[in-house]
Amino acid sequence: MTLDLSRRHLGRWAGAAALAPWLASCGGGGSSDPVVFVPPATAGTREAGYLKAVESIFADYRVPGALAGVRVAGEAPWTRAFGMADVASATPMALNSTFPVRSVTKSFTATLLLQLVQLGALGLDDKVGRYIAGVPNGDLIGLADLAGNQSGLADYSAQPAFLEAFVEDTLRVWTPQQLVAIAFAVPPLFLPGEQYQYSNTNTVLLGMVIEAVMRQPLGEVLAAQIFRPLALSGTSYPSTPGLPPPTPTPYAVDIATGAVDDQPPISPTSLAGSGAIASTLADLLVWGDALGTGSLLTPALQATRKSRARAVTNGPEYDNYSLGIGQIGNWWGHTGSGVGFQVATMNLVSRSATVSVMVNATPDGSRRDFNLAQELFERLAAVVEST
Repeated sequence: MTLDLSRRHLGRWAGAAALAPWLASCGGGGSSDPVVFVPPATAGTREAGYLKAVESIFADYRVPGALAGVRVAGEAPWTRAFGMADVASATPMALNSTFPVRSVTKSFTATLLLQLVQLGALGLDDKVGRYIAGVPNGDLIGLADLAGNQSGLADYSAQPAFLEAFVEDTLRVWTPQQLVAIAFAVPPLFLPGEQYQYSNTNTVLLGMVIEAVMRQPLGEVLAAQIFRPLALSGTSYPSTPGLPPPTPTPYAVDIATGAVDDQPPISPTSLAGSGAIASTLADLLVWGDALGTGSLLTPALQATRKSRARAVTNGPEYDNYSLGIGQIGNWWGHTGSGVGFQVATMNLVSRSATVSVMVNATPDGSRRDFNLAQELFERLAAVVEST
């Protein structure tokens, strides 16, 4: 299949400049038939509630496929695959599918930062200019400002210089230095700490700081500090778009009509520490537990992580965002979105519960800023909290 990245589709990418945490969709050919989901018969109030929640997402938004998992202490985990991994071939979604998790990567990168704080290798209030030269306001921006989206640095992924190059070649290989240089060419939007502004530049820079301190590539540090200790065997920090099979086809879905368009593969180097990680539903559930409970951090540092929360003013629809972790109601975790994939993993400490979801579509049309995975999470979370 030949992907059409002509001017007909550039309008979608131009709209992506305002999207967070990543980009909206750009299209190619695809089916215009809506995907219909029929849930299996089931017994049990809670499972019936989970299935009803998933059914409602398929009915309301006509997503092609989804993975959903719920873990509650004292109960067997509930994990299911729904719908289609590929619409044209009618290939069902597989439970062990590998998804790019997009901005959930930010939660990993920020956790690494906190682990280095825990080891005494750096401090949250250290200025980024100490580690990376040429950062605007680098002598003022603390590492916590980067992790909490309060640096004032422009989002490289919203700049025309990046968007035009990205649309021209979604497989282009980028260095983190090239990404942040695009942001550095734009004057900072505000002084650090003055406001909240979701920006992919922040966690790309954090990844660069981690590499400077550890003198290792970010992927190697992630593997050593997080992937292996948590036995996340299906999780990786890839540098090429090919992922372990099965991997679903990414789509843009018009949730008003059900029309779906295939999306292009993208180089994870265009995301770096802000969104390059790929994972599975099983691993995402484990990560949601670790992220929400702080199992890789001391209780004091986890408390600090959450205590620096600030009300969001743009980007993903959290209630508050702190150091690489977002809050929705009483749940803490992270969401991700972009170019045909949306995910969420959130933890409710009071119930020892985690909900993780993965959808192989991003909304098109008038709702392209809507996170289908977050909506599915919220409906599943409501079941957990009501039963």
